[in-house]
Amino acid sequence: MRVSHPRIPLLLFLAPALGGCLAAPPRERIASRAGVVRAATQAEAEEVSALLGTLSSQVVALLPDAEIGSELEVWLQEEPGLYRFPAPASGTAEGLWSANHARILLSSGAEDLERTLAHELVHAALGDTWRTLPGSLEEGLCDVVSARVSNEGAPRLRAGRLSSAALACGGLGIELEVRESDGSRRGWTARIVLSGDEPARDPLAVFRVQAGLSSTRLRSGVKRSYYGLSFLVVERVVERVGLEGLHELCLEAGRQGLSQVPHTWLLEAAELSSDPEEWRRAAVMALGPLELRELFDMYPEFAVDAVAQILWDTPAAALDERLGEIQAWMRLSEGSAEVEVSALPELRRALRARAAERSSDHPASPQPASSR
Repeated sequence: MRVSHPRIPLLLFLAPALGGCLAAPPRERIASRAGVVRAATQAEAEEVSALLGTLSSQVVALLPDAEIGSELEVWLQEEPGLYRFPAPASGTAEGLWSANHARILLSSGAEDLERTLAHELVHAALGDTWRTLPGSLEEGLCDVVSARVSNEGAPRLRAGRLSSAALACGGLGIELEVRESDGSRRGWTARIVLSGDEPARDPLAVFRVQAGLSSTRLRSGVKRSYYGLSFLVVERVVERVGLEGLHELCLEAGRQGLSQVPHTWLLEAAELSSDPEEWRRAAVMALGPLELRELFDMYPEFAVDAVAQILWDTPAAALDERLGEIQAWMRLSEGSAEVEVSALPELRRALRARAAERSSDHPASPQPASSR
């Protein structure tokens, strides 16, 4: 996310007042060739400084027209913000980039600190020729590059962004199939369809709305939709023409005197139309087994509920043995991605808890009906 700033005359007028409201720098400081890192503890500063040294060189190597200035500072804060009283839009952000201060602000509680830092470093590194990217697409570019340099965090990032894109355009179908290993029973299949709160009737709005600016007032669910759609477009463009090809579209817009790359160019490069259903299917088909495994972590109750019905009458003491007699596969309703979830420790722990609770609280509960 990028911090937006007031226009210059207003900024000059408010400078004395705002100066007193700026957040104080964290206590510990480490300087390196990559930049200055500030954090509450020496250990945190050392961790972030090491990440900064590695990630900054990788980001610059990947991107055309990219450079990270020597004045860069990275602050690790409990809640990222330039000021003592952060704006509401920054309250849920795990990372912020302020170009005016050459400063990256990171949440110490970020789910994936490496991935978040990589994302903000892309904002910091992009040269002026990239400014013709329209709408929210700079956020998609940051995510695509961060997924490349942060391999461990890539599946979760892709799962989150692509599922958000699918939800924004209509929904995402997930199925769970349970079969006996000896084949004596027919398979049991459950299906859920996840749907977004506010489907994007016009996904082309991602080329108009700047969801990554801190001044953009969007509800968190709507913002996730735009981030997902942006990731989908940029990833498809980069898969087809590379980062160099995407940059060439920016250069060509500049040569033609255009303030932004026309969305028609980007749609053609991404092989997408204006049809939301086409965007939805593209997002679903881009999800693979690694992303599906992450979706299990996002929606575990679906699988737990389904398998628990099959094992309703199994005593807690016999649960592990019974689990060895079945296979549970989670898959998307479209595409070929699937993952076996019956052996996952998270599923087993939840089923044991269910069995123990059932034994103590409902010893005589009848078995519910299930579909076969």
